[in-house]
Amino acid sequence: MLWLCWSAVLAVPPQQPAPAQIMLLASYHAGMVWSDDQAAAVSARLQDAGVPVELHRDFLDAKRVALTPAYLQAFEAMLLHKYAGHPPRLMLALDDDALDLVLRLRQRHFPGVPILFSGVAASRQAELAAAGQISGVFDDVDQAQNLRLMLSLLPQVRRVWLIHDQSRTAEVQLAGLAAMQGLPRGLEFVHLSQLSVAEIQARLRQLNTADLVLALPFNVDREGRLLSHEEAADLWAAASQAPVVVSRDVSMRPGVLGGLLMTGREQGNQLGRLAVQALQGRALEAMPMQAGRGVPTFDARQLRRWKLSDADLPAQAVLLNREPDAWTALREYGGWLASLFGSLLVIIFLLVRDLRARKRANEALSQSTSNYTALFNSSNDSILVRDGADLRLLEANPRFLSLFGYAADEVRALAPGELCSGVPPYTAGEIERRLQLAKTEGTQTFAWQSRRKDGSLFWSEVSISCYRRGEQLRLVSTTRDVTERKLLETQSQAFQNLITQMFQNLPVAVLAVDTQHRVTFWNAEMERLTGRSAEEMVGSTEVWQGVYNQPRPVLVDAVLEGWDAAALARLYTSEVHASELVPGALESEGLFAATDRRPERWLRFCAAPLRDADGRLLGGIESIIDFTRLKQAQFELEQLNEELEQRVDARSRELKLAMGQLLQSEKLAALGSLVAGVAHELNTPIGNAVSSASTLTAVARELGADLQSGAARRSEVLAKIERLREAGELTQRNAERAAKLISEFKLVAVDQTSMRRREFDLLDLARDTLAMLAPTLRGTGCRTVLDIPPGIVMDSYPGALEQIITNLAGNAVLHGFASVDAGTLRLSAHVDAETVVLQVSDDGRGMDAETSRHVFEPFFTTAMGRGGSGLGLYVVYNLATGALGGSIKLFTAPGEGSCFELRLPQRARAVPQAGMPA
Repeated sequence: MLWLCWSAVLAVPPQQPAPAQIMLLASYHAGMVWSDDQAAAVSARLQDAGVPVELHRDFLDAKRVALTPAYLQAFEAMLLHKYAGHPPRLMLALDDDALDLVLRLRQRHFPGVPILFSGVAASRQAELAAAGQISGVFDDVDQAQNLRLMLSLLPQVRRVWLIHDQSRTAEVQLAGLAAMQGLPRGLEFVHLSQLSVAEIQARLRQLNTADLVLALPFNVDREGRLLSHEEAADLWAAASQAPVVVSRDVSMRPGVLGGLLMTGREQGNQLGRLAVQALQGRALEAMPMQAGRGVPTFDARQLRRWKLSDADLPAQAVLLNREPDAWTALREYGGWLASLFGSLLVIIFLLVRDLRARKRANEALSQSTSNYTALFNSSNDSILVRDGADLRLLEANPRFLSLFGYAADEVRALAPGELCSGVPPYTAGEIERRLQLAKTEGTQTFAWQSRRKDGSLFWSEVSISCYRRGEQLRLVSTTRDVTERKLLETQSQAFQNLITQMFQNLPVAVLAVDTQHRVTFWNAEMERLTGRSAEEMVGSTEVWQGVYNQPRPVLVDAVLEGWDAAALARLYTSEVHASELVPGALESEGLFAATDRRPERWLRFCAAPLRDADGRLLGGIESIIDFTRLKQAQFELEQLNEELEQRVDARSRELKLAMGQLLQSEKLAALGSLVAGVAHELNTPIGNAVSSASTLTAVARELGADLQSGAARRSEVLAKIERLREAGELTQRNAERAAKLISEFKLVAVDQTSMRRREFDLLDLARDTLAMLAPTLRGTGCRTVLDIPPGIVMDSYPGALEQIITNLAGNAVLHGFASVDAGTLRLSAHVDAETVVLQVSDDGRGMDAETSRHVFEPFFTTAMGRGGSGLGLYVVYNLATGALGGSIKLFTAPGEGSCFELRLPQRARAVPQAGMPA
């Protein structure tokens, strides 16, 4: 049984690993030989290595589409959708633009994914090394070395004509040429750039042997005509009256002399080998970036045209179109001239040679046929070959069968119309018309909507060309599926329309200009603000219309020209400053006079440059905001504020006067309460003194009567004298007590009704103040505790401190002990580094947080109508922080009593704070 289970396990086939997802992004379009050769070579190397992969090819189309931020964003979104859920294991980039996008994708979405590249300038090596996890092959053709080679072969050259576009590759090559040293004296460089093809050809027709044409990348002319490397080379070679030098194998066309050639296939081979190593687990840090290999290559016919010898060429040079020398051409006739006797041998020799030549021709034809078949069958484009006479379909490659869904035996019966969508203009009649035009007018290239066998439609790019095969006419049509590109174009157009609508509907006036200061955009709000329609402004350079009354630069002109502060100050009377929000933008505002189409306005301007993804200037944009109503409201508000400030000042003076009066009244009320208490306290000793005096008078009267009558006995006299002594002593004690109370009251009254400064002992002051408050506190059942050590001497304002203790005690009685039968008022103090810390606390009902936040505010009271004025603690706070120069804090909680902590300097400021109530 165990053996059977083990056999079953062995019988299960091993699970195949999932193929690695590889992103291959080309900068240019499918069909461009340079890109196609790289991609084909990469695919071949991966297949040779037997690594299971899924190679996804995408084309950025940088030669035919402007790489605007919107286009790149849409392309990035398409790639994210394509790789959602299964990010690529490896990203391959062909040329610089694709590499830039791949680097951005890794940074934003695919962190850690290795990147390999080809066709990139070596000037970026330091930048790429810093990025990490990247390697590849540089395609730099050393144009300086290329030029030195040609100047050594053609020493008579005095002018070098550089044909180039504005691509990054061209800029790098031009920089290398500009840095050349040791050139022949008087050598002149002439640039042919930003011209149409016809203009360049016209210049080339005027050259001579003293000139040399160096063809750098040139893929689009001034009129927008797109050129492949092959087409450009054909055009320059056909027109030039001077040698033409190139640097890529695809540009080595008839009429071109040659040069150091870089090949797309070799670039792809190098990249493919690096990709295989990366997929096999080798770290990219162990694979240094490689330089491309350039090979000196020349056309033999052009060497003869420009009178150059093979011997002058470098040893490793490749010579194309080499013809046999003159001796070989005459060899077949040598036997006839040498001897009649050898004629038979010569004839035999010629026959044998002819047979060998035929064999070589047949072998070459066989190889050519084999090459044609290989190219035909391996092409990424669908290819059909038709009879030029009746349009019968003769051949179809495998890509056609997979793209359109037909079997090989179904192809020959297909009519041209069966591959069309049938939706006008994509009809059978139109495709037949295009086929006829290819025979009469040459190659036809156009967009088309094709139909598959299953009826599904797709967008395609079709090219139809005509050639002769002997006496037979053939029509070759290639079809490329461009559905994804069409989708991207549609999405890009929709995105551009969306952006346009957004700017059109903005409530802000917006205009845009190109680098030539021509208006390219003028939204509806701009029309309303200036009175100038978009129809009359777009394409115009007179942006000032609608803003100024006469021609003058506007702010966006200043941004495009990069004017400095001095130039701006001369042109604009209002301040122009750099924007804090938009880099490189300028802002300004001011009052602008009325024009023939709008009234006087307050306007705010903001102008900024528009740049592409590489930072190149594309134009500028300016926004204008009409804030006239806001400015008017601002003026009115300022006037209203001035009036309000005057009213507030008047009310403040009145309030300050009223507050002073209220504070004085509060102090007098407190003093009146003190007087009433003292009067009540004096009532006892004075009443006792009066009673004692009455007793003394009565006893003295009785003693006098007894002595006059002579009936007085000794014992009675002595008893009455004792009563007189006791009454006198009682009268004296009560009189002294009253005198002391009056003295203390006088001291307190003087302190509290003035701001007299003096030295005093805190314990004595507290004791005297509580004595004055005793009558008030006694009736409330409040017990006082004095916890102040003797010897705390202060040089300050005793009246202010007495007022504070009085008010805090009154606050405790009125609020803290409300609805409480008995309580304790405690005064405690200690010295902390020349600061007296005095605490006045009670064990009453305490306060909640809301009440404690407002207790020191004027007129805040919880006992309104029960004797509370709302000024007691306000006076305490002002005296503590003002005259006494200290601070006061409250610690309280509901049911836990209240504690007022005063921190006062032992030596107060020399003068009480101005305005403090006395």
